[in-house]
Amino acid sequence: MNHDRLEELLPLEALGTLDGEDARAMAEHLATGCDECQAELRSFREAMTALAINVAGDGPADRTWQRVERRFTPDAAATASVARRTSDLSATRATDRSQRDGVSRLWRLTAVAATAAALTLALISGDYAKQIVALRNEDSARIAELDHQTRALASELEDRNRDLATLQNRVSTSGQLTQAVLAPDARLIRLAPLPPAPNSAGIVAITPLHNHAILQVAGLPTPPPGKEYELWWVGSKSGPVKAALFAPDTRGEATITSTLPPVGEQLLASAVTLEPVGGVDKATGAMYLKGAP
Repeated sequence: MNHDRLEELLPLEALGTLDGEDARAMAEHLATGCDECQAELRSFREAMTALAINVAGDGPADRTWQRVERRFTPDAAATASVARRTSDLSATRATDRSQRDGVSRLWRLTAVAATAAALTLALISGDYAKQIVALRNEDSARIAELDHQTRALASELEDRNRDLATLQNRVSTSGQLTQAVLAPDARLIRLAPLPPAPNSAGIVAITPLHNHAILQVAGLPTPPPGKEYELWWVGSKSGPVKAALFAPDTRGEATITSTLPPVGEQLLASAVTLEPVGGVDKATGAMYLKGAP
């Protein structure tokens, strides 16, 4: 590889980007002790350092080029006759060499500056990209946490609305129970506990005047899955007739309205049994409460 080609590769050597055959050729050439290439390589490295810290003015590279130019100044000890015979040729060559070296030097310095700027921009872009990714991840985590909190609040609000509706229904039904108990035609049936629920109790208030019957129970166990309680009227002619379905709350309490016993039927008793969800037409399950008018 000739000397001019090696000079063109000096900026890449300064940047540390030479590889392969070019890197080996450069290393071998610098090992020969070429003062010009060694000096120019130092100039490029100094120029890169100056670019990195924004130092203005002439740098070591200018002084290096001055030393290189002095190396090629004609020897003052040459003979006058030779100087005269070669003066025109030397001047022409010196001018060409100066122009070529100036262009080459400018190109190499421009290449170093452009490469340094590209590396700086790449580093800045990489930092911004990392910051953007970090911000996006942080925002995603915040959104997920807010979504979780919103769902939790919605679930809590739904539970409270359900409890409020249950309480309102209980208050309303309790008012109806009080009204039924105090009605002049009220008939009361006290429900006594049976072995499946020894701590339970209940009362049924029937008032044809108000066209409804009210059942209130307490102490009933929570029914197993697929089961619910059913209230029955037991008549002298028709036997058990289903009246209402219900499920107690977590305290085993319930207050519900029910249909009236069949018209013209002599009511013998009322009972509560555990039946499949949806109820049955004929009692099949265990009896939990029972009482007579």
